[in-house]
Amino acid sequence: MRLEDALAWQPPATPPFPDTVGGIHFGVETFSFHDVPPGDPAQLPNILNGMLYAGIPECEIMSGHIEPFPNSATGWWVQTRRAPEFPKLREAARQWRLTVPLDYYVNIRKRFEAAGLRIYYYNINFNETFTDAERDRTFEAARALGAAAISSSTVLSEARRLVPFVEKHRFPVAMHNHNNLVDPDQFATPASFEQALAMSPWFLCTLDSGHFTAGNNDAVAFLKQHHDRIANIHIRDRKRNNGPNRPFGQGDTPIKEILLTIRDNKWPVRCYVEYEYGSFRSSAEEVRACMEYCRKIALS
Repeated sequence: MRLEDALAWQPPATPPFPDTVGGIHFGVETFSFHDVPPGDPAQLPNILNGMLYAGIPECEIMSGHIEPFPNSATGWWVQTRRAPEFPKLREAARQWRLTVPLDYYVNIRKRFEAAGLRIYYYNINFNETFTDAERDRTFEAARALGAAAISSSTVLSEARRLVPFVEKHRFPVAMHNHNNLVDPDQFATPASFEQALAMSPWFLCTLDSGHFTAGNNDAVAFLKQHHDRIANIHIRDRKRNNGPNRPFGQGDTPIKEILLTIRDNKWPVRCYVEYEYGSFRSSAEEVRACMEYCRKIALS
């Protein structure tokens, strides 16, 4: 499916897929739909049509997919902060977040609902460039989107700063891991997750199974130990030893074991496919292929 076909594709009146497959709640991290750059107005219809095409009812939506500025304006990638224009871009992004009416987010939620879809998590990556007012506003935005929690690629030092905000709003933040084993501030190991979980009962985990595997951790063992504090798992395949992303079934991530462990124990851990390995096909086609791989396992 070409991008123009994805944008033009018209879904049926009633989405032809159930909430669960084999008892597992599946979703998608919208990072997977990367045919359109952040800030492009075509991004949202691309995501909606891609989800419907893949038969996936819910998502974790990235802030960069609904905010009208490039990701570089928010300072998540440290390299972007070295740019001479960064302070100006960052302040403009901050002021937009603080002043945009909450109806902006409500209307995005309504677009998903009109398509029979839902936003379950709001993915926004907190860092030290956030002001307290900006952190506070993020929780209001997440509620307006209809999200059940915030998912965040962040660090332990920022988690400490977030404690009073999760307590105030009584709203969960799920920490997302990477596989940076050098920086002790990063979420990359079971111990780093456990440090955050001990800070507040409102902290959860978004376990990225690909990064966890690339860092030579055991995703199934962590799932069995902490399933009650895992909000969702990003399902993607990577090789161990910081290896590359691979199509589902071609890496070392124990995707089958993860899915069957959740299914057989009837745990309410949501499983979100994430397409990141690269392809000449459209994102919608690859997300659909990833979902089909998982669907076969869940129904086995």
